[in-house]
Order: sequence, then C-alpha cells, then structure tokens
Amino acid sequence: MTMMRTILFVLFLSWPLLFSCVLGNTPDKVNSLVLDLFNNYDKRTRPVKDQNSVLKIDVSLYLSIINSVDEVQEKLTTTGFLWITWVDENLTWDGMSKEVHGLYLRQNDIWKPDLVLKNGFTKFHEMGGDFYYIYIGSGGDVLWKPYEVFETRCSIDITYFPYDKQKCDIVFIVWSYSVIEVSITKSSKGIDFYEFEENSVWTVLDTYSKVQSDKYESEIIFSIELQRKPKYYVLNMILPVMCLSLLAMLVFLIPVDAGEKMSYSITVFLSFAVFLSIISDGLPVNSESTAILSLYLIVQLGTGTFILVVSAVQLRLHHRKNSNMSQIFIKLVKFERFLKCKSRPGCRGKISASNKDEEQRDVTMVKEAIEEDKKEEPAPQIEWCDVTSAIDFFSFIIIGVANISITCYLFNTIISH
Repeated sequence: MTMMRTILFVLFLSWPLLFSCVLGNTPDKVNSLVLDLFNNYDKRTRPVKDQNSVLKIDVSLYLSIINSVDEVQEKLTTTGFLWITWVDENLTWDGMSKEVHGLYLRQNDIWKPDLVLKNGFTKFHEMGGDFYYIYIGSGGDVLWKPYEVFETRCSIDITYFPYDKQKCDIVFIVWSYSVIEVSITKSSKGIDFYEFEENSVWTVLDTYSKVQSDKYESEIIFSIELQRKPKYYVLNMILPVMCLSLLAMLVFLIPVDAGEKMSYSITVFLSFAVFLSIISDGLPVNSESTAILSLYLIVQLGTGTFILVVSAVQLRLHHRKNSNMSQIFIKLVKFERFLKCKSRPGCRGKISASNKDEEQRDVTMVKEAIEEDKKEEPAPQIEWCDVTSAIDFFSFIIIGVANISITCYLFNTIISH
C-alpha cells in the first residue's frame, strides 16, 4: 500500500512535465517552430501553393444577444462572433516530430480574408482586433473567431404592430478577392447560439443562412426571423383604448335633461385625446408602412369627435320650443317607438296577452279587438325630448355595432396575419 502511494505521488509530480512533452508547449520548441514557419512566410499573398486555385473559407455565425431593433432607423443590432476556418498551406508542419500540434498567434501575424459586413451602418472596418488570437493547427487549419457588435440595415414592416414579425439579414462579403480566388462556404451549423440571452421585446422564431456567389464576388447571408412580444402593448395601449371607447358610448345612456351629458362627453373626449398623445410616443415611427393599430386609434378619435358633436346637437334640440318639426325627426321617433313597441298605448298589453298563449278565446272578444284595431287612433304627440331620446337610442346601437365590428375585424387581421 505504501509502495502504491509512492508511485502515485511520483506520477503526480511528473505529470506537468509529461503533459508539456506530449503537447509540445515548451517555449523553446514553440519559438523554434514559429521562426521556421515565418522564415519565408508572406501574409500579403493568399496561402495556397497554387495561386490559380480557389481558397475556400467556411463561415458560421454564433449569436449571443439581440440588442435592439430600431424601427425609425431600420437598424438591427446584434452581438456575437463569427466562426471562420480555412487552410493555410504555408503554415503546415509535422506535429509529431516538432512535438507542437497547435499555435495561437495574433490575427495580424498571418494572412486572413478581408471579410466585411456588407449591410452595416458604419464604414467598413477590420474584423476583430490586434489583441485577438488565431488558432493554427499542424495541418494548416486556421480558426478565427472575431467577436463583434453588428449593426445592420433591416427593412421594417410595422403594419401588424404589436404582432409584427421581422426578417433581418446579416450579410458578409469578401471585399477584395474575386470568387475565383476566395470563395465562402456555409457550414452545417449556419447560425448557432452561444450563451444566448433572450431579448425583452423580441423572440427569435427561426434562423437560416445561404451563400450567394456570382462571377465577381462571394457572400454569405445570415437571416433572422423575429417576432415582437405583444403583452406589454396589449396591456398598456390596446385595452385602455377599448375601455375609453366603451366609456364614450355610455354618454348615450345619460338623459339630456340630466345636465351632465355634455360635460361627460367633453371629459371622455379630452381623456381620450390625452391618452392617445401619450401612447403615440410608444408606437413605432415608419413612413413606409402604417400600423393598423394607428388607424384604429384614429378611428376611435374620430368616433369620440362624432359623439361630442351629437351631444351638442342633442342639447340644442332639447331646448327648442315646440315648433314645426321636420318629418325626418318624426319618422325617427316613430321608428324608435316601433322598435321599442310603444307606438300605441295598447301595444304592451297585447304582447302580454299574446304571451299567455291561451288556446281558447271568446269569438266576441276577438272581433271586438279587431274592430278596435281598425279604429283610427290619434297620433301620439311628439316632443323634442322624444327626438333626443331617439337619437340616443340609434346612436348607441350604431356606434356600438360599428365599434365592435371594427375592433374585431382589425385585431383579427393583426393577430392572424
């Protein structure tokens, strides 16, 4: 048992030495290898033995976070890094004999493709930085992982806000070399996620990538489909507007002679106008497309204006003296009484009687009722208060039906697009 412990202790102490020998990470060996590799190395030329051949670079994108989507500037800001690999035929060695299987060198020490962000917001600049290191394997395999904040142009369509979906592209291109010199290839991963943090406003629905090449240039397009999270906007914009529109309709349930009808209308209208001015700041601004929600708010503001005008007209009519009344108002009152079944004094009684569903009636009583109906009854007197009551009745029905129909249609269109 003591002998076994001694052997394990010796192995533990000698492990760093064995490890360094296997991987070849001693400074002298690494320095010697670097001097040999860069003795005739020129980073200004493509790293291929045959300069007529095509150098292929494999590109993938790893996203870490969706920072923001700016609807006004039509800008997508993301954070992540590119996973770029290629083979440098001028940086190869025998890993077994040199006892070094890989090197880490600064990115500016070797040749690398001038890969740039094609649809960026700022001018072209070099990926990464001098403090970034590139890994080089003994077979010439090069791995470069520049970490960047990408600001790209993205066409924004806010028609279905806040249930809108956006498709944004991040495009990279080899700027200086033609496609017959340097060609981009897509890895199987395309777009992947690295320690990804969810955005509070946007959800990533899908990602995909494709390579586009013509006879001049080669580029890779990373596409991201985003969907806005609507909960905040529904609770803070849509529901309050619906509640205010309901309050505006209730003005037609207040009698004109109550004295508070006009003040109630003005109060609701002003509340609606102030609220719209507040939430308009939260709506995305875009001249290319108009949000259906913005149109809905305009309709509601127009409805509030109409209600205010109708209330003012009602007050004017209610205080008019009994003078010659237009046939339009007379027919309006008669139609309202017909719908309420109160155009004749005996209407309610007849309905009540009919609801008793008596199977046997006296023939004489039926004939008398028929004769009574045939008698010409004097037309009920119509006053201006009856006119305002009829206006309340029809306005409540028309605006209520129109409001519900418009709301259901617009939001069904927004949600189911």
